[in-house]
Amino acid sequence: MATIYQYMCIYPKLTSSEYCYYKYPGDILIFLLRILHYLYVDLCWIYDMLEKAIKEMRKGKATGDDDVPGDVLKLLGEGALKTLTKLMNTIYESGEWPKDFTEVTMIALKKKTKATKCSDHRTISLIAHTAKIIAKILKRRIERKIEDVLGEDQFGFRRGKGTRDAIGMMRIIAERTLEIDEELCVCFIDWQKAFDRVNWTKLMQILKETGIDWHERRLISKLYMDQKVRVRLDRGETGSVRIGRGVRQGCCLSPILFNLYSECLTKEALDGLGDFKVGGQIIQTVKYADDLVLMAKEETVLQGMIDRLIEIGRCYGMEMNVEKTKVMKISRQPTPVTIKIDQKQVENVKCFKYLGSLLTDDGRCTCEIKSRIAMAKAAFSKKKNLFTSKLDLNLRKKLVKCYIWSIALYGAETWTLRAVDQKHLESFEMWCWRRMEKISWTDYVRNEEVLIRVSEQRNILHEIRKRKANWIGHVLCRNCLLKEVIEGKIEGRIEMTRRRGRRRKKMLDDLGDRRGYCHLKEKALDRIKWRNCFGRDCGPVILTDY
Repeated sequence: MATIYQYMCIYPKLTSSEYCYYKYPGDILIFLLRILHYLYVDLCWIYDMLEKAIKEMRKGKATGDDDVPGDVLKLLGEGALKTLTKLMNTIYESGEWPKDFTEVTMIALKKKTKATKCSDHRTISLIAHTAKIIAKILKRRIERKIEDVLGEDQFGFRRGKGTRDAIGMMRIIAERTLEIDEELCVCFIDWQKAFDRVNWTKLMQILKETGIDWHERRLISKLYMDQKVRVRLDRGETGSVRIGRGVRQGCCLSPILFNLYSECLTKEALDGLGDFKVGGQIIQTVKYADDLVLMAKEETVLQGMIDRLIEIGRCYGMEMNVEKTKVMKISRQPTPVTIKIDQKQVENVKCFKYLGSLLTDDGRCTCEIKSRIAMAKAAFSKKKNLFTSKLDLNLRKKLVKCYIWSIALYGAETWTLRAVDQKHLESFEMWCWRRMEKISWTDYVRNEEVLIRVSEQRNILHEIRKRKANWIGHVLCRNCLLKEVIEGKIEGRIEMTRRRGRRRKKMLDDLGDRRGYCHLKEKALDRIKWRNCFGRDCGPVILTDY
């Protein structure tokens, strides 16, 4: 039950100009209903929130220190759920967490075979499922306010965004820069143990400035201040120790809290800096959680951005890893870039693995495609006995497409396919079917005969085209930064015209036709027309030599 004090706190909000438009007696009832809704929905955790959070829990997860399986919570009846709701409201009103909820057991997993140091291990946390439910409800209450603060260039742990958007943005920026014969200096920043270096005091201050309610801030603060951790080893468990910084490993609150922390850091550090403009908008960064990319047209501007980021980062408790931080110059004739961090030279690279995808200084996708094919072939060889067994043919084909093609086609939505790349992919497709049927190249069996034996057609290029159409269709229907990068004009030279010679093939050329981008965008706005155009039978993919 809400207190008189809580009513007094919300009364000014409810009687502000936004709410005071009641002119008739009947509107008084609406006004009172709004008060009741705010008291019982915004200030208390209701039964429906708990029920929804439990339904979303995954089955078969390890238990925390309370030894209560998550599957048991799914079987609770109405009476037990009401009791659990009452417990959660008590925690919410008092701000005190039960001891079982703040004590976490960690299990160390080896990163490499002969792991002897602590740095050779990674840990996973065993958190009580009831604590996870509270954290999930708490996340829902603060998520919207945090989303309003995050920039469009943050693609990590956000609804409707993912790695393909971040990779696609980098590829589109590179190809558009090269199209007009410009240059772009890019620095791939690596923070040392970024998630483990978050300053709690600074985090709480940021939450307050963001407008997070005091009740939520108090719960988060107590969750961090009271937490104790012990590590479970083969020989037993260590004693409980307190942690003084970093977001909680395995907690659903950690991603959005870190995103907010990172956003405030970069905004404070890079305010007023940057010289790379697209459509009149300065683009300084592309972020995916702790993976940060800085970009500038001039080397001196990029150095200034890095120096400022180091200075402000230290105020936030962050340190850059000079060995893992790399710099690249995207240009038709790239030259080394001189960037220093604490008087140490940052390594120049021609290609960099960003979010699992290779980015190169020439903006091509050939290296990435070859790398993906090699990884897929290695995965096939490891499970060769399964794929070449006497299992049903259709089952084996499904296994190949599920486990092998998924490796080969990671990030395929963002590829710009030249004729040579398309041939590499089709060769890989035939390699899969030949290995699956144990057909050696010395048998002199034509590709057409192999396709008949496995009852297949050449589908890998169609699959890539469908994936790209699905992704681009969503991008073109939203007002987002990625769409601005696709459409906007890159500022730089006065003419800003593309270089002489044959036009370079672009990412969207696989989907468009001679009527160009505007016609493609028009089709994207009509979902039915888009599906009809890029459905299952999307027509042959024509090999073009670019």
